[in-house]
Amino acid sequence: MMKVVVDIVARLGLFAILFLLMQVIAAWLMPLLSFGDADLGRILAYTLSMLLMIVILRLCNRESLLSAEPIMQSRRGFNPLLILYGVVVMIALSIVLAPLGSYLPEDSRAFSDSLWTLVLVVIVAPILEEILFRGRLYGLLKTKASPLVSVLLSSLMFGLMHLQPAVMFEGLLMGLLFSYAYLRSRSIFAPIMLHMCNNALAYALKVLSYGERPLLELVDSRQYYLAIYIASASLVVISFALMIRFIVRYNRRGARAAKNETTAQS
Repeated sequence: MMKVVVDIVARLGLFAILFLLMQVIAAWLMPLLSFGDADLGRILAYTLSMLLMIVILRLCNRESLLSAEPIMQSRRGFNPLLILYGVVVMIALSIVLAPLGSYLPEDSRAFSDSLWTLVLVVIVAPILEEILFRGRLYGLLKTKASPLVSVLLSSLMFGLMHLQPAVMFEGLLMGLLFSYAYLRSRSIFAPIMLHMCNNALAYALKVLSYGERPLLELVDSRQYYLAIYIASASLVVISFALMIRFIVRYNRRGARAAKNETTAQS
């Protein structure tokens, strides 16, 4: 048991070190790749650094330095009902967590409203981050831990790696939602699409200057605000309880399948 725990911690540590190293590399590359446009330099540096990390983890797996399960891909990842459900939960979650923003340091990241920033935030980042966290990191952990533990740890890492207190907790919960979509659809495409929707909504609110306005100000009625907040909180609690229940059952099915396979081989 202790050996398994040490191995899991080592895999998490290696992933975190690689990720932070890629951030340093991206910061170093950005001025070199700007070509007079800082936003262009940001998207090129980010893309190259994340692709490099994906390649490194893939090579480690291929050379048997780190065992990892393959990334699941299926057309079920384009299930419109699953995507719609995920979007509704994300909106409800953003409403529930909004009051916490006044107690946390503001997000210090500065993004312009240029086309390159739109492409980075809405397209490039969701694709690469989901491949890394829901694909590679989950696959690394899954060879040593149960699906539930792998989901919780990869989601925790996803939140921590945002490096901003204002978005860490939200990132953890979003990670759980994206992981649920990944396991439910058995496809990386579902969390990628949900991640894109989440970032597109956040980007639109920022550009339209709604991002910093409290919901109470927008609805202009405390009664409506309380009704919306209670409904959103109920939806979030029920949804995440059902998600955890599904992951636990997914974990049990996997354990039974592994036991049956071992029995058949013996």
